[in-house]
Amino acid sequence: MVKKITLNEEDFSDILNGMVDGVITINQHGIVLTFNKRAESIFGYASEEVIGQNVSKLMPEPERSAHDSYLKNHITTGVENIIGIGRDVIALRKNGETFPMRLSVIEYPAKIEGDRWFIGSCRDITLQKQQEEQLRRSIKMEAIGKLTSGIAHDYNNTLGVIMGFTDILARKAKDHPEFQKYIQQIKSATERGSKTTKQLMSITRKRADSAEVTQINDVLLEDKDLLIQAITPQIKLSITTADDLWKVFVDRGCLEDVVLNLIINAMHAMPEGGKLDIATSNTEVSSVDAQVLNIPPGDYARLTVSDTGIGMSEEVVSHIFEPFYSTKGEKGTGLGLSQVFNFVNQAKGTIRVYSEVGIGTRFTIFLPRYLQVDVTNKVKPSESENQSDFTGSESILVVDDDKFILKVTDEILSSHGYSVFCADTTGEALEILNSIPIKLVISDVIMPDIDGFELAHIISSLYPDIRIQLSSGFSNPKGKSVTIKALAETILEKPYTAEQLLKKVRELLDS
Repeated sequence: MVKKITLNEEDFSDILNGMVDGVITINQHGIVLTFNKRAESIFGYASEEVIGQNVSKLMPEPERSAHDSYLKNHITTGVENIIGIGRDVIALRKNGETFPMRLSVIEYPAKIEGDRWFIGSCRDITLQKQQEEQLRRSIKMEAIGKLTSGIAHDYNNTLGVIMGFTDILARKAKDHPEFQKYIQQIKSATERGSKTTKQLMSITRKRADSAEVTQINDVLLEDKDLLIQAITPQIKLSITTADDLWKVFVDRGCLEDVVLNLIINAMHAMPEGGKLDIATSNTEVSSVDAQVLNIPPGDYARLTVSDTGIGMSEEVVSHIFEPFYSTKGEKGTGLGLSQVFNFVNQAKGTIRVYSEVGIGTRFTIFLPRYLQVDVTNKVKPSESENQSDFTGSESILVVDDDKFILKVTDEILSSHGYSVFCADTTGEALEILNSIPIKLVISDVIMPDIDGFELAHIISSLYPDIRIQLSSGFSNPKGKSVTIKALAETILEKPYTAEQLLKKVRELLDS
């Protein structure tokens, strides 16, 4: 037999205050009767500030005005529009801040002192909503990334053809200076197109290609003159660097692009001039802050870019990191801030934006501190001496499913003395290798049957003396079976110039 336990008022109060959710009880008039400790923490009120007041005090408009009618409707009709149903609402803290809250309300089964009592369970879901939004954004970015990958690959192939034939035309027209200015304009256009595809591909990269130990202060101070030139004279630029700023492990070139993108956005937000502040600092992210920022706790270098511009609405802020979203009309590509967002993700950091319309905007980037002090900065290989003669007589096999790429590559190599064979499938490529002594194979990564990495693996197994060079329209392509690490690290990115191709060919054949 279960012993019946009677709780006194003090025991009941202890139970309420020990609950992880905020618990509020009200009567049929909406007057607060109890307000537990967790509710105090959530709303910022002490219980004595709320008890005896109407519960609508905890609601923003228009919910505040509608609350009493909801209760009256339930009491009159018995229809449970809000009672007995869990739902997400917007609540109001003492400091005037609104926040998302999960609310569940039930009616106490018996009247107390002639009143009907309602018990509400409240949970602050701010963190959950932030994480859901980050997940939604990540999924959206991944989907857009897959789309842009395919577009950029095909576009790079097209640019490669234009660039290749332009180089050929420039060589053939070298004795006709009247044509050179037109040729240079075509080259400039293809270079701009190539830069755009690089921006597109930066959205899809999972890691930085050239990450190295970097001191953010050095980047800011070395690029200060460039940053000043990038903004209008009406904008006052201030750079404040922290002493002993922690180093980070990032792609230095990408970091420079990030700073440039942020100050250009700030400039557009201050058409009449204003103040632009760039600052660095060290910060320790606690376990509590880490949950809000959605990064591991630990040491971070912080980069802040603030402006006194026109500011942004919450609606605009929610979209600014999406590719192709721009508030600049024809003046913007909508790729700058998506590059910033992807860079921060690659570096395993995070970025936060605070903006008020008419006041200004602040971007804050957190980058994890680099702790492996025994590893030195990555040393980039020096450029080999320029060669004026890239001719040769060796046999080269070019593999690409784009017939225009095959044609222009054949034209470039053949005009420099090479014996060129072309294949638009890997099967055809293997047939050629089986019958003709080939010295070098240049293959696209993305092929309709097997990818370039798999083809390279087969060639290396059957013909170990043949040199192999992979190319791709992707900035950082990943094969289905990346078995040759060196090939993955030395991919020739499309579009490439005739000189880049010829130089690479000569280096491989002479190595």
